[in-house]
Amino acid sequence: MSQNREKLICCVIETQGKDLSICEKNGLHLIPYRDITAVTYRVEKENFEKMGKEELNRWLLWYQKVNVTFFHSYTMVPLRFGNITQDTTTIKDFLARTYLHIKSALNRVREKCEFVVKVSWDLSAFLREIARDKQEWVDKLDVSKKVEVGKLLFEAAEKKREIISNTTHQKLSRIASEWTENTRKDASLLMDRSYLIEQDEEAVFDEEMESLGKENKAYLTFRYFGPLPPYSFVPLEFNLANVDVIDEARNTLELPERTSLQDIKRNFKKLSLRYHPDRNALHQACAEHFRRVTRAYDVLRAYCLSVGEVSEYSFLREDVEKTFVVKNKIP
Repeated sequence: MSQNREKLICCVIETQGKDLSICEKNGLHLIPYRDITAVTYRVEKENFEKMGKEELNRWLLWYQKVNVTFFHSYTMVPLRFGNITQDTTTIKDFLARTYLHIKSALNRVREKCEFVVKVSWDLSAFLREIARDKQEWVDKLDVSKKVEVGKLLFEAAEKKREIISNTTHQKLSRIASEWTENTRKDASLLMDRSYLIEQDEEAVFDEEMESLGKENKAYLTFRYFGPLPPYSFVPLEFNLANVDVIDEARNTLELPERTSLQDIKRNFKKLSLRYHPDRNALHQACAEHFRRVTRAYDVLRAYCLSVGEVSEYSFLREDVEKTFVVKNKIP
């Protein structure tokens, strides 16, 4: 067996009193700490960032299959794909240092699942329908006015998109405990959202989606995927703190090497007000600095959450290097 093997971490599961034979069948390696366990898989040294698309997709499908398998049997939180470490000791240290954070995430998704909802439309069909309804009026316009009508049609389309998205969300959010907006990568998508649903509400969610599909017009397509592990709500990242990134964030917020969470929040508020684009509409540099301040606050907040609740946080290099930063998506 190759000695140059590492561990790809798939998820963390709650294992107290649970049967773990599922792991033996799938060739996975468990690393326990108290009542939680990291699910890992031994891999050759991989560089997922440089991997070809086809090979990367195979890994992603495998990773999703593993997480779905555990999702059906355990309360679990997935780690973002690509978290690799070289030894068991590092993972155990990670579990010990971030135990309370992980337990909080597990409690958040206990007996819940994710559904991804995508609503798309045929924009051309929608515009043709509007044009047919107004055809007599459009025919009476001269050429110069027809350009203006085209603009009005697209404005109507945007308004319709907003109505459909809001109406759909209003119905589904009544069932969900949380939801989050996904990036719409396709122009035909009117809506792309994830909903966190109690497992005993799955049938209700199915009925609501079926109802939405029947109520709306033929140019609309409603698709949904689930039940899934809670990828969009508690995907953890396994990282040792990056000293340079944290030091840059600390300097951006004009903080000393030892400070309190209250002072971090105070400086963030002060600087965000100073550089807010609404107050500096004519100064593009202020808008960029505002974004840097916001990013810096996010970095330091994640670091402080990982350290735990203390009266004073140390940003000295030797202290930062010993800290694991755990980040998860918080809507």
